[in-house]
Amino acid sequence: MSLETPTSPDVKSADVPLAVLLKSHPETAFDYLEFRFIAAGMSAQMAAERATEKERAHITRAFETVAAAAEGTDIMAEQEADREFHLSIYAASHNAVMEHVMRNIFVMLHQDVFYDRAKFHGRDGVRELLMRQHKAIYDAIMARDPDRARKAAENHVLYIRDTLQESLIAEQRSAVAQRRRGRANLVQLGDSEG
Repeated sequence: MSLETPTSPDVKSADVPLAVLLKSHPETAFDYLEFRFIAAGMSAQMAAERATEKERAHITRAFETVAAAAEGTDIMAEQEADREFHLSIYAASHNAVMEHVMRNIFVMLHQDVFYDRAKFHGRDGVRELLMRQHKAIYDAIMARDPDRARKAAENHVLYIRDTLQESLIAEQRSAVAQRRRGRANLVQLGDSEG
């Protein structure tokens, strides 16, 4: 049973209370990923167990779109394909609440409420690893192997979490280095004037 949601990418994140919380407390991106770890794992497991042939065909089309988008250079098309792939799995879980919640969360993800997805996808090697992870999830669901599907989906979210953490640490180091360079430039300027 798939529920259509009135929320669309056109809804502004400032209108959604959860988005306001997340924007005002950026560290909650990791709370989102913790929630997503549970939801993605369970939905992949349930999709492997419950997906109808029609839903399996939809997952296959969505995966093929992800694979085609990964070959291109349009990051926005790749992100949209990624969204549709994951939503096809949530729909195939036959859990209407989970699907509805995740559709709304993906709206916020599309608006970079949790983190800057373009920056994330632009990191070296990320796109290739994400593609391999999507294939692992897809293969496990198509094999109707619930445990492997759950583990593949969980590993996918753990990778996103770890990569995001590394990115934040690198950004913090870069900011510190810039501040130090700025202070060094001020000292040099002061020495040359003295």
